[in-house]
Amino acid sequence: MLMFARLLGLFMITPVFSSESIPVTLRMILSFLITIILFPVSSGFLPVVPADMLTYGLLVISEIMIGLLIGFMVTIFFAAFQMAGDFFNVQLGFAYTEVLDPMTQVSLPVISSLKNLMAILVFLSMGAHRMMIKSLAYSFEKIRILNFNPETNQGIYKSLEHAIGAMFVVAFKISLPVLGILFLVTIAEALMGKAAPQLNILQLSFPIKVLIGLIVLISITSFIVAQMESAFMVSFDKIDELYRGWPN
Repeated sequence: MLMFARLLGLFMITPVFSSESIPVTLRMILSFLITIILFPVSSGFLPVVPADMLTYGLLVISEIMIGLLIGFMVTIFFAAFQMAGDFFNVQLGFAYTEVLDPMTQVSLPVISSLKNLMAILVFLSMGAHRMMIKSLAYSFEKIRILNFNPETNQGIYKSLEHAIGAMFVVAFKISLPVLGILFLVTIAEALMGKAAPQLNILQLSFPIKVLIGLIVLISITSFIVAQMESAFMVSFDKIDELYRGWPN
């Protein structure tokens, strides 16, 4: 039951598994089946089951929170891809063109939805979902119980701080090529408007930016995929950092 609670907490927040298109019943069945597989391996690291139900209920809640914490470390990097898409939308003029994201059931700008779908494909193709389950199996050895003491709080804050900092770096890396080229296009338009005031540069700037931005976005797709793969590896490094900083 304790292993099942941690797995269920992980699947409730982790992208792909937490999608609205996956029923809660299916997540519970998947958590139960994985628990059966992991129990012979990790049962020796579980805490002693308390005698009273109140303490046992609090222990189950703490296991759910540990699963949520591990899943949140992965979710942070999906937010980086959405942030990079928001940078694209503002520069390309697509900030007001929103579509319904099928995974999160939230209306997002079109480029952000595209980045989310690309991230999901990369996440599944590189086997990150299996790595996440392996990481959670290792967590039973390193994180026995959730104690909110100063040492634990400091370790959690430090890991989240590094993960959020890495999120901004990943978003900047992905959006830098398009933002840099569109910045040069803006400078060129300003010089053209200064040299030939009779041209309506403001009217031409929008379709020019859209065309150039989409061409650059298509041409750097392989670069974006490589950055997404690197970002997922960084996310698992941050999870390992969380395990190493957890008090014994």
